[in-house]
Amino acid sequence: MQHVSSAKKIFFKQMNRFRSYFFNWNDCIVLIGIVFLIGFFFGCSQLKSNKKNNLPSEKFSFESADGTSKLIGDCANIGNYHPVQVQGCGLVNGLPGTGGDDVNSLERRMVYDEMTRMGVRDVRAILASPTTAVVNILAYMRPGIQEDDFFDVEIRLPPETNAKSLRGGWLMKTKLEEMAFIGGSLKEGKTLALVEGPIMIDDPLATETSNPSGLKQGIILGGARVKESRSLTLNMKSGAESAFATDRIAKEINNRFFVSTGQKKGMATAKTDSLIMLDVHPDYAKDVARYVRVVLAISCYENQTKLLHRMERLKTELLIPEKSQQAAFQLEAIGKRGIEILRSGLNSPHVEVRFHAATSLAYLGDGTPAKILATIANNEPAFRVYALNALSVLRTDIEAEISLHELLHVPSAETRYGAFRALHNRNPYDRTIRGENLGNQFSYHGITTNAPPIVHLSKSKRPEIVLFGSDIHLRQPFGLEAGAVIFVNGQSPESVTVKKFALNGVDEQRTVSNKLDDVIRAVVELGGTYPDIFQMLVQADQMKVLSCRLEIDCLPEPNRIYHRPGSSNDDDNSFQESSKKKSVWERMNPKNWFSTNPGGNSSDFEGTTNTSERE
Repeated sequence: MQHVSSAKKIFFKQMNRFRSYFFNWNDCIVLIGIVFLIGFFFGCSQLKSNKKNNLPSEKFSFESADGTSKLIGDCANIGNYHPVQVQGCGLVNGLPGTGGDDVNSLERRMVYDEMTRMGVRDVRAILASPTTAVVNILAYMRPGIQEDDFFDVEIRLPPETNAKSLRGGWLMKTKLEEMAFIGGSLKEGKTLALVEGPIMIDDPLATETSNPSGLKQGIILGGARVKESRSLTLNMKSGAESAFATDRIAKEINNRFFVSTGQKKGMATAKTDSLIMLDVHPDYAKDVARYVRVVLAISCYENQTKLLHRMERLKTELLIPEKSQQAAFQLEAIGKRGIEILRSGLNSPHVEVRFHAATSLAYLGDGTPAKILATIANNEPAFRVYALNALSVLRTDIEAEISLHELLHVPSAETRYGAFRALHNRNPYDRTIRGENLGNQFSYHGITTNAPPIVHLSKSKRPEIVLFGSDIHLRQPFGLEAGAVIFVNGQSPESVTVKKFALNGVDEQRTVSNKLDDVIRAVVELGGTYPDIFQMLVQADQMKVLSCRLEIDCLPEPNRIYHRPGSSNDDDNSFQESSKKKSVWERMNPKNWFSTNPGGNSSDFEGTTNTSERE
């Protein structure tokens, strides 16, 4: 019995432990369930709260106080719209004994280190040669520049150098980077471009006695090639930061601007609640400022009813000269649905209204206004550059092609050359303006024209010579220099001798007619570069032996002021194309085309870049 009693005690003791354990386990399950339910309801409440906060009616409103739809420009500013400065130090070779070395300069040490890293032998001997010189390189990459685009660079000899001249020099391939002085030392950044090519000195008439500084600096036209495209950004204004808003705005941009390469790809990507990355659409690649203005004129969000109401309002505003530009930008931003309203502006008695309507139609791919744009380009200098831009984007329109061909024969030199550039941008293989790559040195074009002949030289973007007219020649007698070692002698009637003096080797010579085309080709055959031809033609112009006008970068200029008829300035300050011949310096130093803020309150046409490729 005692054993049975002990067994019972043990049994009940174990059962009590089991019951205690079972009770605690149930309590745990209940507690876990309660915690889960509390967390679930709290999370739902928080999610609902967050969702509510992100609704446009609460956190961000797509409507202004007057009930009209907000445009992207009301909510965001354009960013990364500034030229990026890139620099480098490189080696110039091919100098005719005018080079030199400076063992103490920072530039020399940087070039020495880079050549050593590349495994070049006898670096010290190369740098000490009178045929080489170390140079500073400076350039600015324009906003929205795309991969494989080209841009100009400036070349300068360092102050401490013993080199005397860059004439005839060729810059070896060099990296261009963003650089900055940090902690007292120069830090190199990411390589953004590569540059090489022949150097055109700033003053082609400079000598060591008349202008020695003009020999120590120059440019390489289109010598730098971009390694990576630059995107723009949209930065939300203070109080407008919202993930919902940036996502919505990006979708609206992508509905308007996209490319199809197998699949649809939009231009905008929302990154944060305050930042949108914006790629440049190919149709606006040469006119980034206009692209920006159109993007900023897109509605953030509006239903069909509000859109129709806004389009009715824009139809009225388009016909009012003071409001026409902004109305045209908004209609262009709307897209194809805005075409019919824009067409209504083509019959306006106001040239300003016709211009804005026609330009937006062209960017929408409508060739209806081609003749109107050509007439405006010919008659109104303030609108000329933009009208030619618009004609250049109509790449498949026959009326645009015919209109630009007709402008090649007008008296105005800048209209003629502007039409040439527009045709080249539209289709570089156009049968009328198609040229050749002469000696793999420069683009060479000959155009038959009914207007007085002109020789045009480019000093921006790309090396290029255009002869407007077939009967262009050099008047004897003359003696001209084409670089440091090529001389052009025209002493005999209608016969010209082109001779190259070799530093180490046999002299070469060509005898040709006095036709300019023959002389240019002879210089190139003897190894002449574009800077050499440039120097020869500027000398010929100064000596008055060229049979026609010489123009340098004679492009239509932006930001001219248009005075509306009847304004107080209409008679006094209207633009007149100058008949006074510009100096060589004026013709060789074009204005800077960078705009600081295309989305700001600028003048009517300020900030629009020239699609004729001038920087």
